Amino acid sequence: MEPSDPRLVDLWPAGSHSKEQEAVTLSRQLQQTAMVCLLQDQFFIRHKLSTFEALLMVIYNLSHNESVDQGWALLGMALNIGIALRCNVDSQGLNHLETERRRRCWVGILTLHTYQAILFRDIDMTFLLDIKTTMPADVNDADITQEGISRPSSSPTQMSVMMFKARLFRISTQICHHISGPSRLEIEPLNKFDATIAEEQQRWDSTYLVDGAPNILDSSYAYWCILQTYAHQLYLLLHRPFRHSQSSYFLATSRERCIASSAALLGIHRQIYEVPLLRPYLWLLRGVTSLKALHAAVALNSCLLDMSPSFDSSSYREELNLLVLRMKSLSRRSAICLKAHRILLQLQTQFGAENPQLPNSGTRIESTIEDWTDMREWFGPDLFNWNLDNVGNLPAV
Repeated sequence: MEPSDPRLVDLWPAGSHSKEQEAVTLSRQLQQTAMVCLLQDQFFIRHKLSTFEALLMVIYNLSHNESVDQGWALLGMALNIGIALRCNVDSQGLNHLETERRRRCWVGILTLHTYQAILFRDIDMTFLLDIKTTMPADVNDADITQEGISRPSSSPTQMSVMMFKARLFRISTQICHHISGPSRLEIEPLNKFDATIAEEQQRWDSTYLVDGAPNILDSSYAYWCILQTYAHQLYLLLHRPFRHSQSSYFLATSRERCIASSAALLGIHRQIYEVPLLRPYLWLLRGVTSLKALHAAVALNSCLLDMSPSFDSSSYREELNLLVLRMKSLSRRSAICLKAHRILLQLQTQFGAENPQLPNSGTRIESTIEDWTDMREWFGPDLFNWNLDNVGNLPAV
């Protein structure tokens, strides 16, 4: 909500001048209140489906507006509560409505683990794929009653995006398991996973686009954008070992793939920020989506530095400059965007159009960029030292 929204007027303290900061404070107070309500309901020991649904929403909020690692412990608890409530199996005696609620909660658990799988890539989550379960019906809420489930009243349905996210969890878990082991340097798995991601993208196109173009009549295009950010993030993770010419495993096609996916992520970030149709989803840019944009920015800069001087990088540099401005604007409400903006300012200084190359610093810059893409290390406010030298390295202590 915009700070000027009339529904918020009565909530601002008297004489308040920083409405942006007040909005952040109010949001966190509401989040803390939600946690207090869960504690009052003794969710640790009293497992109820309604409380469980609320817990999943709190974790979703933490993942998107604070940081993914802050919801890590709660997510492990939620997994066990979901098992205790038998959300992964169909219990006898439940009507269709109660059964679908449980199935949807289990999909919620899986999709929340997708963020963890991508950021904590050295943790093997394939065990979740071995838990047999029945997926929820791909229908709208109104299509489900206690007596039965009707045929979908529209296509795509309210659940379609969740079904796609459940498939993405399986794919991302397999990919992150692959890139954490020795097979990450093999070409055959690289090509196999590339094809798998591309196949998913075709599914999204056929579901959410009309003749290859956005549907301007509803918000389904937003779901397409959200799903695409996962795909391009996975492309960057897969092709990372092959993208730089200094690597003994260098593939020119991988560098091209990284440039294309980075540009796509920056483009989606810009659309969510600028396009009126996507305005209700602007809050996505205050968390995970901006993390992906930062990853795209550092990967793109790394690839552009590696290109020959004849390569025209002006359009990509312009996208990076626009990202810096967006992150500055978003930083008023987002600690993640504030930190991302500081990193991007360093990149802009070092790799801007006026100074595209710094002599004898390629390896050091590449190493620094690789450090920056380990996004776990700069979630905490005091974990990153911003006093970098002129090539972005930390000074000796």
